[in-house]
Amino acid sequence: MRQPTASLRTLALLYRGHLVTRPARELFALFGIAAGVALLFAVQVSNKSVVSSFEQLTKGVAGRASLEVAARSPQGFDDDLFRRIESHRDIDAAAAVVERRITVEGPEGRRTLTLVGFDDRLTRLGGELTHRFARRSRDLSLGLYLTVSTSKLVGASQGDTVTVEAGENAKRLPVAGVLSSNDLGPLAKSPVAVAHLGFAQELAGMKGKISRILIAPYPGYEQEAERAAIKISDGRTNVRPVESEARLLGKAATADRQTSSLFSAISVVVGMLLAYNAMLLSILERRRDVATMRSMGASKKTVLAELAFNAIVLGIAGSVLGILIGDQLSRHLLHQVPGFLASAFAIGEQRVVGLDTFVLAAAGGMFAALAAAARPALELIKIKGTEEFQGGERASSGSGIFISSNGLFWIGASLIAVATVLSYSLSETPLIGLVVIAVGMVMVLPRLISYLLSLADRLVRYTNSGAARIAIGELSASPTRAVALAAVGTVAVFGIVALNGSAIDLERGTDRLSADGFGNADIWISPRFEENPFVMQPFNNEQVVRRIKDLPIVRSVRAHRGSFFDFDDRRLRLVGESRASSNPIHDSQIIDGNFAESVTRLHQGGWLALTDSVAKERNLSIGDYVMLPTPTGSRRFRLTATITNYGWPSGTILVNENDYAEYFDTNEVIATQVILKNGVAPNEGKKVIMQALARSTPLQVQTATDGSRASAETAKQAL
Repeated sequence: MRQPTASLRTLALLYRGHLVTRPARELFALFGIAAGVALLFAVQVSNKSVVSSFEQLTKGVAGRASLEVAARSPQGFDDDLFRRIESHRDIDAAAAVVERRITVEGPEGRRTLTLVGFDDRLTRLGGELTHRFARRSRDLSLGLYLTVSTSKLVGASQGDTVTVEAGENAKRLPVAGVLSSNDLGPLAKSPVAVAHLGFAQELAGMKGKISRILIAPYPGYEQEAERAAIKISDGRTNVRPVESEARLLGKAATADRQTSSLFSAISVVVGMLLAYNAMLLSILERRRDVATMRSMGASKKTVLAELAFNAIVLGIAGSVLGILIGDQLSRHLLHQVPGFLASAFAIGEQRVVGLDTFVLAAAGGMFAALAAAARPALELIKIKGTEEFQGGERASSGSGIFISSNGLFWIGASLIAVATVLSYSLSETPLIGLVVIAVGMVMVLPRLISYLLSLADRLVRYTNSGAARIAIGELSASPTRAVALAAVGTVAVFGIVALNGSAIDLERGTDRLSADGFGNADIWISPRFEENPFVMQPFNNEQVVRRIKDLPIVRSVRAHRGSFFDFDDRRLRLVGESRASSNPIHDSQIIDGNFAESVTRLHQGGWLALTDSVAKERNLSIGDYVMLPTPTGSRRFRLTATITNYGWPSGTILVNENDYAEYFDTNEVIATQVILKNGVAPNEGKKVIMQALARSTPLQVQTATDGSRASAETAKQAL
């Protein structure tokens, strides 16, 4: 006779009984799933928001523009180029934009911003954000506009006066207006200041210069417009799709995204383990429940339906609770943009929460709940005929969970061995190796615990310890609980040792890198940018040199040049090291190449050192030629060494500072290095130099130790 299956109402009543009789067990599983879902949701929101918000802003500003002409250096290019491109027959509309990093200081704080200058031609491109701003664009000539988020941070409203620092210059300016979301949409949360094109050029020290041109070709003439822009710019600018900036950001954020993906995976595993172990620790009660249901005539389908219903309710409740908690985590704990990325990209603090984020988090919660319920369900399916669960571990097993544990042990041991070998041989995938090792360790636990319990049972016979015998008896009687407890402890200890150990190693490497980078000089003078750990903002240091070169404490003054540099699909850090430096390259950062030869070659000029991963992507070997697209055209260098990324995720290029000045056609520096005379303490030298510069510049003066510490702290945000 066919047995009826349980109705939804019956399943709900059964689950209610579980909640009433064993609330602690269900709450443990619920909060386990919620914890995993919360971490997964928060990390995904934080990770996605960085690039997605930037893409939204780019699209909102560029509108129908599909091409851009971008400068190859912060100094920009002549605005005469814009007039020639704008008037070309294949181009429907074009807009010039000036961009420069500035610092705005108000009554309540300082904020590093990107100054954006444009005129009404930008609104003709039809971007949603610029369309909203069109009614305010006529007032841009009045002065500097701040976004509402920046206005709150610095404590300055319309009409208030703020100090604007751009390179070596500082000016007191009134705030012409505050732009809200009604004016700029999501852009109102971005770290930008807005001004008319001409006003921005003057403020940034870029008279007659622009940073980029946004181009909207006539429909069907995209290729012709691109060829025309390339020809007009004569190989001195980057002509590329308008979304290229977002791609560069995505590449720079790859390491951060990979770490976030690992953390997301671990979050799901955490939820699954907590929920699964909640089930395992109560396995006896669940077996008794199943036995009771079977003795009352319930079919296997009914019991399986009850287990599935429990898992689904648990998964839905845990996912909802986890998403609510994760939303708060993403708002208040993980909302800040990493400073190491903010130094090269104008990233806002917008939160982008897509449907896929909710689906992924909920799927993770449901997976954890269903995985937790899988064990009792599988055991029920294996029962033949009228065989039923016993009161303790399954009578047919003899050792409960240790059924087929030999095979499980060898599978786990193989995973550990393979993952260990791959982690050493394939350095690009160490995080995947850690996850596989963790899974393998859990798989070897059943056989390992079985062996240890047998060994302990033999040893305890030679002692008179009653407590030891009771403990071993309890563990042997319920090996499932033993494995559950051991699994939690194993994963916890492994995670602490592996991940925390890796973080400590990376912190040590960051500290050493920062010490090496600032060790070439006693005193560093540079613009004051809190989010600029790589000291990459150019300024004119002629006045600085005049004021300090003849101080009695100063032995020599050097120029340290550089900028962020777009090389194919990466935004690299390009540094022009002084020829007077004894260590233009640091031995500890060389991966391939001879240190002494590299020092000589960099002093000589015409050679460069390049991050190892970038060199491998291009199949470059020591001595090969490398073409760099500079503002004066493509220039040929030879590779003297491959190096680490020098703290910048996308990679770094080291060249001679004279080569940099010539090929980038600039006398600006990113820092002035000061070498003190013997016997002068760095702090004493810093004090004297600050007094000499106080009347003339807003630049910061740091000792090598100060700069190293600040750089290391900001760079560690990537960890």
